Amino acid sequence: MNVSFVMKNTFYALFFILIMSNVVFASSTSYSLSRVHPQVEQLIQSEIEPEGVVFDIETLDPQALQTLTDYVLSQVELVKKAYPTVDIAIVSHGAEEFALQKSAKDKNMDIHNVFNQLVSDKGVSVHVCGAVGGLKQLTQEDFPDFVSYSASGMAQINDYKALGYTVVVIQELSSEERKELFEKPEKYLH
Repeated sequence: MNVSFVMKNTFYALFFILIMSNVVFASSTSYSLSRVHPQVEQLIQSEIEPEGVVFDIETLDPQALQTLTDYVLSQVELVKKAYPTVDIAIVSHGAEEFALQKSAKDKNMDIHNVFNQLVSDKGVSVHVCGAVGGLKQLTQEDFPDFVSYSASGMAQINDYKALGYTVVVIQELSSEERKELFEKPEKYLH
């Protein structure tokens, strides 16, 4: 058998496997962000309108909202479709909240537009955490008008819980990660 022929066919076979594995990986990654959040699915299937829904986002990634925004938007739309009058809030209280700063608007225009529209068109409340913002000496004035600056994101979520809101955790930090954010903020302040 011709060695060149075998090598050529082996190359094509490996190339095909590589391409197919990338397609499977890409589709499974996008699937995980396009599906219904389990807590949202439970809310909808229960057919009992909740007092309200608060989406909890807390990451160490200042760029996380670039991938999470569309997912959160889809979850908000699903809840609003099932319960058009339900109150909804979003609390961002990790490094991802920095994407919502006024100074980050040009870099994150799509994110700002989505969150602004959620507030203006759907009546969603959007909060960021003052404790995390304080790591960069940020204040309410550093965020656009559609963002509420809460002293503490955790306290804001607890306030919503006390009002009977259902908390939907999109992403949250472990205790160790949260501690590191406050003890070594320079790692996350980009």
